[in-house]
Amino acid sequence: MLKLFKRLFSRPAAAAQADIERLSDEDIVREYFPFVPPPAESIDALVELVRLVASTLEDAKVTRLVARARSGEEPGDSIEWHLQYALYDLDEALPWTLSLFVDCKFYAEIEWQTANILETLGIGARWKWTREPAQRSVAIGLLDFDDWLRPHGYQLLFLDTGSDYYFAFPIRSAQLDAAQDCIRRAQLPVEQADAFRISQQVEP
Repeated sequence: MLKLFKRLFSRPAAAAQADIERLSDEDIVREYFPFVPPPAESIDALVELVRLVASTLEDAKVTRLVARARSGEEPGDSIEWHLQYALYDLDEALPWTLSLFVDCKFYAEIEWQTANILETLGIGARWKWTREPAQRSVAIGLLDFDDWLRPHGYQLLFLDTGSDYYFAFPIRSAQLDAAQDCIRRAQLPVEQADAFRISQQVEP
């Protein structure tokens, strides 16, 4: 920020105005809010978690996810965003996915997103809504999907995004303890279904 002030006030007005015009939004944000990357220990724990989540994928796909977990999308991304960036890829050409990323207003998106996850996990069955539309919400749908997944050897973990979007990803039940240890060391705000149900005030 001091650097920005020096630019603006230590030069003639015309030059200062030229500097203002050249500064992009990204430049200004970088001046006012210096990037503080997550600690290396948190990133290492996150990478371990991503490897657990991606344990059913081919090595090349795991390598891709690990690279995204380490880099984040941009310098200074939070540890939460490193996780989202690793597990949620906007490249629609990819035929696989390991997360659900759903706007709180659009519960209808859950069904097709779960189908993509189940395809990735090699589970032939498909989850469908069993509730009437008036009883549906994103939180309820995610919890119903979690209940449905458990007999297949998986359950969902839920990341608090701090926004209107829900983010959840599957983990093998046999790997849950290891995943929870990674979550603790990475300092990720991730919940299991019972805690998520309480935080979302969803009746059992």
